Amino acid sequence: MMGSICTKTLPFQIQLRMRIFFLIFILVIQTTHSIAQQSFYVHTKEGRPIFTSKQLIEDCLESLHKTHTDGTAVSICQCQTDKLDYYFTNQQYKKHTVKGVVNFNDLIKEDTSLDRILNDCYKSSGQTVLLEAQGFENQFIFHCVRNIQNSTEKNLDSNVLKTFCSCQLQMVRDKKISDAEMNTLGDPNSILFYEMMYTCGNPFMTKDEVVKNWDVNAVKDIEGPSADTIKTLTMNGMTFLKLKIGSLVQFWLFDTGSSDLLINTDMEQVLKKENIINESNYLGIGEYEMANGMIDTCRKYLVNNIQVGDFFVDNVVVAVTEKGKRIIAGKSLFNKFSNWIVNNRENILILSK
Repeated sequence: MMGSICTKTLPFQIQLRMRIFFLIFILVIQTTHSIAQQSFYVHTKEGRPIFTSKQLIEDCLESLHKTHTDGTAVSICQCQTDKLDYYFTNQQYKKHTVKGVVNFNDLIKEDTSLDRILNDCYKSSGQTVLLEAQGFENQFIFHCVRNIQNSTEKNLDSNVLKTFCSCQLQMVRDKKISDAEMNTLGDPNSILFYEMMYTCGNPFMTKDEVVKNWDVNAVKDIEGPSADTIKTLTMNGMTFLKLKIGSLVQFWLFDTGSSDLLINTDMEQVLKKENIINESNYLGIGEYEMANGMIDTCRKYLVNNIQVGDFFVDNVVVAVTEKGKRIIAGKSLFNKFSNWIVNNRENILILSK
């Protein structure tokens, strides 16, 4: 009754606006409801609803070993579900349906472009490595081992690789390392590269490779006093010191950034004539990264009786380069000693067993 009185007292223009508003309001509600109904389903290309979005997202999360609490996984699954909507035809679904179950793997194999599109949902998360480490441990370790082995010509120890990759997996989990961070492992100067090497060890160490860091047994390779002070020569910011191998007494560049002793082919010929290097102490081919970033492939020998000061040192790796004349005394020789100190003021090197 009151509604009738109020309507009569309203001007015609206001009544008209209210009717229009009411119609628009009803239309919005109906349209929203229709959109909600559509988004609730995944449809065939012809528009037939065939799955609920919720069902596909649940299946996707299960395949990732995740729940709705993981926002990244939910985002991936929502993305993939959206890509499937209106994509396949009724006929394609029918072809790959057995006893009411659609074989999505076979369905997607028919369309490589869709496989790439769905994979982009995964990659765009920026967390593919972390997701693999959290839910697919064996797959993570397999990929890690394969990638490291494929990056070198060395025949690496499979047990060392698996141990390293298991450690890497744990680091990825603990630190929640992103794909972008993992990509920095390709930069040997990155913090993550050295942190991973420090934590997990060096996966490139082969069974037959001589250990180049100091250990308690290294003293067995040294004959001489408990300590000695050796004069050095500094020129153009570089330090040189005198070493003797066989009959050759020469000044070598003291380079703690190099690993082994590096000699040239002229020295190699002399040492071969003196039988200092021969087939019996040949270690094969090794790869060395030069200061300019280039990789040099060198012949390697295990040499004894190298004299530095009053010391005679055994089991030292000597590499032969064909790309230069400079001879370099690398860190592996000095790591035989428990302690070495360079005194720049006095131009001396102090070595201690």
